[in-house]
Amino acid sequence: MKKFFNPHSVAIFGSMKEGKTGSDLVRNITEGGFKGKVYPISHTGDQIFGLNIKKDFKDLDIDLAVIAIPSQFIPSILEKLGNKGVRSVIIISAGFSEVGNIKGEERIREIAKKYNMRIIGPNCAGIMNTEYNLFASIEVRALKGETAFITQSGALGGVVLMMAEEMGFGFSKFISYGNRCDVDEADLIKYLQDDYQTKVIAVYIEGLKDGRKFLAQAKKTLPKKPIIVIKSGKSKAGMRATSSHTGSLAGEDRIYDAAFKQSGILRVDNVREMFDLSRGLIYYQKIKGNKIAIVTNSGGPAVMTTDKLEELGLAVPEPSPSLKDRLKTSLPSNISLRNPFDLLAYGSAENFAFVCEEIASEYDAIIAIFVPTAYMDSTKIAKALGKVKDKIKKPIFASFMAGRLVKKGIEELNSYGIPNYGTGERCAKVIQKIVLYTSNLEGTKDA
Repeated sequence: MKKFFNPHSVAIFGSMKEGKTGSDLVRNITEGGFKGKVYPISHTGDQIFGLNIKKDFKDLDIDLAVIAIPSQFIPSILEKLGNKGVRSVIIISAGFSEVGNIKGEERIREIAKKYNMRIIGPNCAGIMNTEYNLFASIEVRALKGETAFITQSGALGGVVLMMAEEMGFGFSKFISYGNRCDVDEADLIKYLQDDYQTKVIAVYIEGLKDGRKFLAQAKKTLPKKPIIVIKSGKSKAGMRATSSHTGSLAGEDRIYDAAFKQSGILRVDNVREMFDLSRGLIYYQKIKGNKIAIVTNSGGPAVMTTDKLEELGLAVPEPSPSLKDRLKTSLPSNISLRNPFDLLAYGSAENFAFVCEEIASEYDAIIAIFVPTAYMDSTKIAKALGKVKDKIKKPIFASFMAGRLVKKGIEELNSYGIPNYGTGERCAKVIQKIVLYTSNLEGTKDA
């Protein structure tokens, strides 16, 4: 598996004409800054991006082969690669089980087994290792980050990468595995659980061929790293679409849902929730309790956040009388101290910091909601929150609302490792999932 992500040499099989998949792969790998050897291979010869196109590969030392040729020619190429001792192969090409070509897919699986070869694909978009500058994929190059994204759908993977680029969100690894004739989700999770660059594993699946294997591996990985899953195909129509897309048998969604909950996998409904939860887990992998405080200068958003927290089973309790007394000594008398702690127009950086520091002993996490007027400086609030976060050692989540007035403040929050969300309700959803993950871990330890 290591040679998929850390190869010394990559061979690309495919048409090297401009606009063709082979050419795109070579461009992505070379422009991405890969430091190893790159071998474009096509019967045409010539050059591409300053590299000589090889007509054959019998004298080449290849760690990783990436194949983008018509499906009927793939078995013979695999036989030759197997005889050369190549053990890691990515098949980008489609035309297999997703279109009913079950025998063709079975044939490449047999060849892989014969030569002890591992195959990602077919019908996939390739892989990336941002730390190694390896972009063996037809998708846009990922930014560097700490979340690994595994996707059964290459097209969805491309959408996620483009959304991430716009958000400035990075990935440690990107893996589109398509029809998984050999390497599957469980194999990839097993590899990633010991990858020091990866803090969070996110997975998009449409169905599982071996659910027991997946869940068994997830249970081994979860004590080390959280796993987030988007599972599509909930409805009957969605299940039908899943079957025609990657040849997967989707199965009853309620069975998946129950299995995810039992194992401790964190299921989300959509890509935005995946991004939200990934960002939260990168900064805070544990929240040991369900008592949440809201510190705000705006009542409306705080009320909606309170509703969402309680809807999700989290507690928003009032502070103890002694804590109220301590707060009263330093705050204006008309500030609400019942939780939400509503600072009203007195929501200065000093007051945000003071309240967060004082209440930390009675709460397990804090949501800071800030809505500026035209002349309030959001960066001062962000800096104050960042400094107090280091003192209290409790998770702080932020919702700076919204647009250009808080843009610089959000950048400041990022520098302090405080995740910011467009609404307090989104903060609440992330906190609830992290509390659940923490609870599952503690339950595992007790067992």
